[in-house]
Formats: sequence, structure tokens, C-alpha cells
Amino acid sequence: MRLTQIQLRDFRAFPGNFELNLPGGCSLLVYGENGSGKSSLASALRDFIALDRPFPRPIGRHAHAFPDPAQRQPRIQLVFQNGENRDTIAWETAKLHPLELDDGKTPPSTTPTQRQALVDVARQSGFYDYRVLLRTSYCSGDVDLGEQLFLLFVENLLGGFPLVRGGHELVRERWDLLKNTVPANRWAARMREANRVSHPLNTALPGFLDQTRVEANRLLATYFPNQRLVIHALATPGCSFATETKRLTGHRIQAEIEYNGRRVDGHEEFLNEARLTALGLSMFLAALKLADSNPAAPDPLRLLVLDDVLIGLDLSNRLPLLTCLHREFSQHQTILLTYDELWFDIARDHTRHWGNWHSARMFAELTGPADPPIPRLKDNTDDLAVATRYLTANDLRSAAVYVRAAFEAKLRKTCEDNHLKLAFKQDVKKVSAQMLWDAVLAEQHLMGATGKEFLDPNLLPGLNAIRSQVLNRLAHDGGVGLTSADVQAAIASMEAFRACTIPHMP
Repeated sequence: MRLTQIQLRDFRAFPGNFELNLPGGCSLLVYGENGSGKSSLASALRDFIALDRPFPRPIGRHAHAFPDPAQRQPRIQLVFQNGENRDTIAWETAKLHPLELDDGKTPPSTTPTQRQALVDVARQSGFYDYRVLLRTSYCSGDVDLGEQLFLLFVENLLGGFPLVRGGHELVRERWDLLKNTVPANRWAARMREANRVSHPLNTALPGFLDQTRVEANRLLATYFPNQRLVIHALATPGCSFATETKRLTGHRIQAEIEYNGRRVDGHEEFLNEARLTALGLSMFLAALKLADSNPAAPDPLRLLVLDDVLIGLDLSNRLPLLTCLHREFSQHQTILLTYDELWFDIARDHTRHWGNWHSARMFAELTGPADPPIPRLKDNTDDLAVATRYLTANDLRSAAVYVRAAFEAKLRKTCEDNHLKLAFKQDVKKVSAQMLWDAVLAEQHLMGATGKEFLDPNLLPGLNAIRSQVLNRLAHDGGVGLTSADVQAAIASMEAFRACTIPHMP
């Protein structure tokens, strides 16, 4: 089963209707600046599918703020495809959430069969964003990190795990029951009665934590070895009620971390951002892998939604994360969202060779000085394919814009893969195509002096033609002097550039 369409209406950042198609149940890479609707899209999927949010879960609290309250009708509709069978499930006002059991009062959103199928999807899916990432390392308010980690595990990472294999009660459900338990008084019998509520969670949690630790260490060693991290323990003392205060205690997880062969006290203060990110990602991805009851089975739908999980100056984890997703989560239908255009370009160039992956750009369309921006989606699966479509329609300027995008993306990947030297720029967006091309030519000259070749010399005339006949005209006169032959030759040269082996003659 795969997710093939997402429809939103009056939901969070989306006034009116928004439709996102996922042809063939593809995975999707999305770029969009802050405010373009990415996080609202990720939240729609999480609020619809995830088991780690409490019920009741009315959609009205997520309604877009600007439409007339009398007119807005928040709604999310997902379309699932399983072979020839197509199933549509909607979450809307005045109905139960699709995961809620029929209470005989409010109209349900799903049949029992649909609900069970959605529960199965939820148990094997993961939803992760930078806010969750921060909870692995940064304390908020008066909560210490141990308590924050406990809440992260029982409410998010392990929230959808059955307490007992094959059982129906989930970790999150038992935790909700426990935190709402209050001993009637301090008498021993009443305290024992309250503490019995914590027993199933205390029994199950240490095993889940240790499995997560072992798997997270494997991921750290395999994909993030340069961070030199080992998790020695994820330990919890167990929950119980203190007789003196009747308050719940022991709801914390102590993480024991080793960095570069040394146990680190207060790792959240000691480790840098990249290492903390690798640590948080590995724990999340480890829990997600453990939730997959049958990794070899291709049929179950497993969703993985990652919304801006690599933030700030964290450059070192980009390619390791992509490699991990490709090798470890190939059965998952992944939606990867980012505000970082450079990271998007890198990821797009990698994922285009992975099979059923598409890419797109989101942007906020300004409709008027008093109206809210409207999130829009621009298909961006392949720049050369888009360029060819515009060429066929005789829109030469637009075709040239996409040729330029393909040229710059290939130059960036060539320089990155071959570790070419570039002038330092604090803002990586200021690394121009000319700088990248100069670095390629410098390497061509350097290797040529020893009788070797970085690029196939037969490519150079065509690539120089792209720059002089297409890109320069685009920059200086808006593409007025372009001809169909120029653009067609540029597309052919770019296709050859993409297909070539670099270095050509090492």
C-alpha cells in the first residue's frame, strides 16, 4: 500500500484547497522557504496518522486563522493505493478522528477495517522535525533533560509500541493512564494500588530502551562514524509514587554517552550541534526500525516524514543521512522537507537515481496586502525534463532557466564529489556557477599537466556553448537572443555532462 494523494482545505497555513499528488506512491523531496507551508504539510500527515497524540483530536483546532469562521471547513483527505484497490479517508469537522473508535455519538471517519489498516500504518511510521530533535539535547523551562528524554520516548519515539508483543495497549496509552493517576491517600494499600498502574510501563520500557540503544549505536557507527559517539546506556529508574507527596517520580531517562573514547557528563552541554544532531537522529531512526515488525515485507505502508531535521550549521550529517535513508529505509515512503536550498539540491541529485523519488518546491503566493499568503507547489522533478517541455512550447527563456539550474546542480555535485578547491564564502548561496566552473577548469588544467583528464575534452565545447550562448544571454538580455537550436544543443550537452564519468581519465 502507498500514499498517492494529499488534499488539504483550510488547514493551518492552507486557506482554501491544496492538492499534492504522489504518483505511484513516490517518495518526495520538498524545498520551501520558511512560511511556505512545509511544516503545515508535515503536521497534517502526523496529526492524521500518528498514534503519539492524545484523543480526542478535533480538526477544528488546526483551522486556518484567516477565512471567515462561518465559512472555513478544515479538512484533510488521504488517498491510499494497494494494487488495484483505492481507498480514501478524510478527517473533517463534526466527525471523529480517523484513528478514534466509534463512540456511538459522533459520526466516525473510518470503517473498522479502514481504522485497523491506518493503525498498522501508524505503528510503522515516523514523524520527526527540528522541534523533536531539540528535545533530545536542549532543556525547556524547569524540566531537566532526563525527564524531557523520558517524555520524548514514551510520547513520541516509542509511543506507538505495544507494551506487550501482540497486545493492544500502547506505551503512550499506559503513560497517559499513569500520569493521570492520583493516589487516593498515603495509606500503603492506596499507594500500592497506584503503583500497580506503573508496573506494565516499568516492565516494558527498559527492554525497549536497550534495543533502541543497540540499534542507535549501529547506525552511529555505520553512518556517522566521524562523530565518534557511543551510547552506553539509556536507563530509567522506573516510575513510582512518593509516599510523602503522592507525586509521580522516576519518570526520567539517563543517557550515558561516550565521545572519542571518553564518557561525557552533561553531553548536551559538551557536544557540538552536529554530534547532538547525529545522536538524536540515530535514536529516532533506531526506534523507527524497531517498530517495523517485518522489514522484508514490501507491502505494508511505512511513512517517514522528516521536516527540517538538519538545521543551523549542521553540514556534516547531510550525506550520511541520505545514505542511511537509502540503505536502511528503502521500504519506507519518505517525505523529506527542508528550508535549505543547497541541501535540497544535494539531496535531489542523489535521490534522482533511487527510483521512485520526486522533488518539488513550495512557495507562498502573495495575493494582496490584506490577504494571507497561499502555499503553492511547483513540480521540480527534473530540470532538464522541464526545460524540454518549455522548449517544445517555444518558451525559450523558461527552458534556459531550467538548463541553468541543471548546469549549476551538476557543477556543485562535481566539485563536492571530487573535493575541488573553492574560495570560502560564509554564505554558501554566494558560491556562483562561475566559481564552480573555474574550479572544474583548474582541475582539468592540473590533471592535464600530468597527462590525465578530469573532463572528457569532447564535452568542453558544448559546456562552453551553454555558458556563452545560453547563460550569458539569459543574464544580460533576459534571453531575448536565444534560439531553439541554442537551447536544444544546451539540453543535449547537459545530458552528456550528467552521463559522463568524472574523472574521465584518472
